[in-house]
Amino acid sequence: PFFEAARMPPTSSTNRSTNSTNNSNNANSNATSFTRPYSYDDDFRRLEIFFRHFSKDLEGERRYIYMDILTDLANRTKREINLQLDDVLHFDPTWEDLVLKIERNTMRFHSLCMNVIDTLIPAPTNPLESEDVFDILRLHRQDMLARQPAPLQLDDEAIAPAAEPIPFPKELQRRYELHILPRSNKGINPIREVKASLIGSLVTVRGIVTRISEVKPMIVVATYSCLACGHEIYQEITSRSYSPVDRCQSDECKQRGGQVKGGLIPQTRGSKFVKYQEIRIQELADQVPIGHIPRLMTVQLRGELTRTCTPGDIITVDGVFLPTPHVSNRFKRSNGIITDTYLEAMNVCKMKKTYHTYSITEALKEKVTVMAEQGDAYAQLARSLAPEIYGHVDVKKALLLLMTGGITRHLADGMKIRGDINMCLMGDPGVAKSQLLKHLATIAPRGIYTSGKGASGVGLTAAVLRDPVTGDMLLEGGSLVLADKGICCIDEFDKMDDSDRTAIHEVMEQQTISIAKAGITTTLNARCSILAAANPAFGRYNPKKSPAENINLPAALLSRFDLMYLMLDIPDMDDDRALAEHVTFVHRNGHHPALETQVLEPEFIRTYISQARQIDPLVPKELSDYIVMAYTNIRREESRSPQQFTYTTARTLLAILRLSTALARIRFDPEVCLRAPVRARNRVWMAWGFRMTKPSLINFRMFCRELAI
Repeated sequence: PFFEAARMPPTSSTNRSTNSTNNSNNANSNATSFTRPYSYDDDFRRLEIFFRHFSKDLEGERRYIYMDILTDLANRTKREINLQLDDVLHFDPTWEDLVLKIERNTMRFHSLCMNVIDTLIPAPTNPLESEDVFDILRLHRQDMLARQPAPLQLDDEAIAPAAEPIPFPKELQRRYELHILPRSNKGINPIREVKASLIGSLVTVRGIVTRISEVKPMIVVATYSCLACGHEIYQEITSRSYSPVDRCQSDECKQRGGQVKGGLIPQTRGSKFVKYQEIRIQELADQVPIGHIPRLMTVQLRGELTRTCTPGDIITVDGVFLPTPHVSNRFKRSNGIITDTYLEAMNVCKMKKTYHTYSITEALKEKVTVMAEQGDAYAQLARSLAPEIYGHVDVKKALLLLMTGGITRHLADGMKIRGDINMCLMGDPGVAKSQLLKHLATIAPRGIYTSGKGASGVGLTAAVLRDPVTGDMLLEGGSLVLADKGICCIDEFDKMDDSDRTAIHEVMEQQTISIAKAGITTTLNARCSILAAANPAFGRYNPKKSPAENINLPAALLSRFDLMYLMLDIPDMDDDRALAEHVTFVHRNGHHPALETQVLEPEFIRTYISQARQIDPLVPKELSDYIVMAYTNIRREESRSPQQFTYTTARTLLAILRLSTALARIRFDPEVCLRAPVRARNRVWMAWGFRMTKPSLINFRMFCRELAI
């Protein structure tokens, strides 16, 4: 509490009628009198002791952690300091009450900790090279004082010197940012559980970033220069809007009888600005109750926390839950008691990093190298994908190639040849297509899952919205933009409308999204692999119909898929028994049965793929000639085929090259060997000809014969 109520003496019976009369007259003013304000002197003293004396043993040497950080702040080699509440409890376990106060009244103790740092920060130990706002104003004030004439002597009496200049505000002198981090054993609050009882408290939430604003400067200290006396006037800004100062507050102007309005000139260079960015996070899918829509929360980032996340990232945010009142003139009077809420961020941590930002230890890197040298990494990694799902070994191997991807070529003239692999799973109901999609969206560092019937063209690409802060028109990325440098899984692909499905044509080949809406003409990146799942045109695959009639997708879309697997549910006594035993075991025990090889953890799979993606295998000249000859033979045989099932184009040739380089990456080979395109051929042949004997598949069988060893 900020105040403690004073004990009031009991009222006598003669005064009760008078008090009741006064209470009835003042029914709308239910004010409580406070007499003793809460003192923060003891908290200030304890925080000062903590910052000064907290130490740890580092490499056999006793180091004072926070004092070393303060020295770096003074030398301007660091710009932020993180106060760990775990360190406060480790320093003195009896200070549990202080930690609770900080967690429940964070912004007040944030200001208190900054005052403690101001008193403890030492003088710089190294010469400073750069200047900031405070240095410029200090030099300007020294120059102004040096130009003032000496006081005149009249009758042995000196005229009183000019009044002391207005002191610098503390915020202008601070060159650091303080972040208070919660205890490690404190749980994560779901976004819908962050309610009014947590206003002003330090909370931790997790969600997916759906929108980010531009990084803009936010003023925290406005500086003005007086035209009459030359003094600087400072105005600390604590809200989103403010009214500029129009009168000088210096003693010299006050002695002159006050200054007229308009005598202050804003000094942009002398004002202090900080970086400001606003993001919006959404509840994760597993946190949304049945029948509810996901909740959203606005997060404000300042200073070094800006540009730490992008749309599509799953982040954990530590911050202070605060209210912000409505500033609209329309609702200023009627809805004055209604407030919006936001989270003032103290720390942002990405839960899933991209492959390029993975940092692994030497022990884990050695484990990855040992596994790559064993020779069976391809099969073992594939079996570790969704081990609860029975069978589909070839599909899992293809999914592993999709996660690894090929090499993206950037040509000198600006043309780009994509390296991401697109794949479609076409099959009967009940063959675990949706489960494979959800598992891959979970295991990938960046994976977005969406359903075709509930996805529109705008939801997949981008929508034009108005920024509530600045009023400008902005773009909010859809699923394909959020999955940039990741995987976008689209279920029920055949249920989508044709107009919505054509929106992803550009993404699947050019990997960009061109926008020309509301005066905004731009191109967004959508460098992602697309994994789609669909049912045949008749619900189940009809063997009496041709494959083209069963699939019923346009040729322009089919040619953009590197792989298209036909997953058919064909009765077989042995397979059905093995499948039933596997399903009942998982249902009874809650985990998959023991496999022939060890099942790798998802974290290790991500680490292995991140190391494999750093290899850029080359295609040797003799292998290029071999692939060219096989491709021309396929085209010749396809032209002679009486039935046309698909069209072998240059995209088919590029798909073989992408799959070959992806397989070479998994094996850590610097060059693509002959077995890589042969296995890539096997993937294509198994995708289109799985248990099929239709004459229309003659081109793929010829492809198999031409590339056979």
